Amino acid sequence: QVVNQARVLVRQIILTRQWISDCGGIMVLRDSDGAADASGFYDDRMETPRGTYQRFTPSMVTKKLSQYSLRQDLYTFRLAGANPLNPENQPDDFEKSALAQFAHQGVTEASQIKVSGSEIYFQYMVPLVVDKACLDCHKNQGYSKGAIGGGLSVFLPIREIKASLTRDHLELAAAGVGLISLTILTLFVLLRRLVIRPLNNLRDMTGEISDGNLEARVSIATGDELEQLGDSFNSMAGKLSRGRDILEERIKQATQELADANRELQGLDKLKSDFLANMSHELRSPLTVLRGGVDYLKRTDIGPENRDYLTIIDKSLSRLIYLVSDLFDFTKIEANKIEWSFQRESVSGLVQEVIEFTGPLAMEKYISIAYAHPGDIFAEIDLERIEQVLVNLIENAIKFSAPGTEIRIDVSEENDMVLVAVKDQGTGISEENLEVIFEKFHTLPSSGDRNKGGGTGLGLAICKGIIQGHGGKIWAESSQNKGSVFTFSLPKQRF
Repeated sequence: QVVNQARVLVRQIILTRQWISDCGGIMVLRDSDGAADASGFYDDRMETPRGTYQRFTPSMVTKKLSQYSLRQDLYTFRLAGANPLNPENQPDDFEKSALAQFAHQGVTEASQIKVSGSEIYFQYMVPLVVDKACLDCHKNQGYSKGAIGGGLSVFLPIREIKASLTRDHLELAAAGVGLISLTILTLFVLLRRLVIRPLNNLRDMTGEISDGNLEARVSIATGDELEQLGDSFNSMAGKLSRGRDILEERIKQATQELADANRELQGLDKLKSDFLANMSHELRSPLTVLRGGVDYLKRTDIGPENRDYLTIIDKSLSRLIYLVSDLFDFTKIEANKIEWSFQRESVSGLVQEVIEFTGPLAMEKYISIAYAHPGDIFAEIDLERIEQVLVNLIENAIKFSAPGTEIRIDVSEENDMVLVAVKDQGTGISEENLEVIFEKFHTLPSSGDRNKGGGTGLGLAICKGIIQGHGGKIWAESSQNKGSVFTFSLPKQRF
């Protein structure tokens, strides 16, 4: 904008100079205000009734126009000559450089920003080419037609222009910020309406469905892929709801069938328990009679051969009585019909007694039983039933231990409980068997033959029932080929 303004101004000044030059100068009333302080008048005068007129050259007119412009705070301009007659037209450094470029490089204009005091100027300069009219006045300066005789410098104050540009920039920046803010706000509103709100709705309904409300549905009306996603979500929710209804109906039906089957099984189990209890009771009487008969025959002289047969019968009868007794005890435990007789007894003393009458069985396999009597440790127990548990555990330890090994029994106190541990050096129990050994009818092979069952599978189940009846716990710890430890706990006092 400033450059174009300078170009127009220079063009007007040059045209003015050209017209004055073509006219051979202009006649100016010497005593007029316009001619005041003028220097460089030529001798050619013209006397008129109005006064004396003196000829003004283009340079003089240029200088007076510049003075008028400066008084109006508009702009100023000056001539800079290569070989000036007037010292005022001596070029400054910028003008010297520009004149050299005009003369030797073919440059047609030059400009710079110039600071003078508190004012800032845009200085614009163009060359002045010597023509025929110029030679009339400057023929003695060595100029030739077409040469660069000097230059015209225009000084335009640009402080106001710069301030105006700054205001324009600020206004443009403010408008840009406003436009960007409006655009962002519009995008946010559209994004919230078309994207965020539907996604929030989809998220909320997803949460509803995850909480079990399969009737939840999304409502998205954006007319784009999100609406299609919402429709797909609603379709999925509908299928889930229908699937749940079908599943609930099937579960209800299966539950009813399971309840019916459970009642039937409970009836069968009760029938089985009653049958076993009755059979155990009915078998006990004839077995007792047979035991008496065998004991009687042992005291008579029946001969060596018959005595061998009697020994076989005696062992088989003992095993049969043992099995019937286990069966009878188990049925009573399952039916919760055991008559308990709790007394304050010495558990450590009971262990010592059981060791004494199971010792012969251990000696048959050259197994030693180690027990350090800790002194009397009392608890409220059913003496007969705890003795049954100890016998079962110790006999099992003997059965599953290899000949020549040791069984260790420890009795200790821990808070309000009495702990009894039976540790053997047998082959151990696998991890999968540890989880089921206290279940009924579960058997383990003995150390004598790993492929033969070790009993009825009721002994440990009976032990568990007896210990639980006392309010205690029983458990086993073992690993393959490292022996086993069976431990049970008994409360010192019953509440």
